Amino acid sequence: MQKGLWEYALATPQEKENLRTWLRGLLKEHVVTVEFIKVNGTPRRMDCTLAESRGAKYSVNESTRKKTHPDTCVVWDVNQSAWRSFRWDRLTRIHFTLG
Repeated sequence: MQKGLWEYALATPQEKENLRTWLRGLLKEHVVTVEFIKVNGTPRRMDCTLAESRGAKYSVNESTRKKTHPDTCVVWDVNQSAWRSFRWDRLTRIHFTLG
């Protein structure tokens, strides 16, 4: 198992849900830097948000919106100006500044 990934793997279902809820709440207000391991094994660092004031605008047409998998977190990549996602179990680090 890769370094940094074991913490999530060992968490209880409630602890996993708490992390997801906490991070989604943070993303709704701030830009957060997340680090994770891509499916191909390479590390990735992404500045992302869910704050509409930072560019994260949801599609008005709900019929074209893709369903998200519960194991992934869909976010707005502020550097690429595009929707991206990461797997919760691949998350290795979270950075953010409040204020």
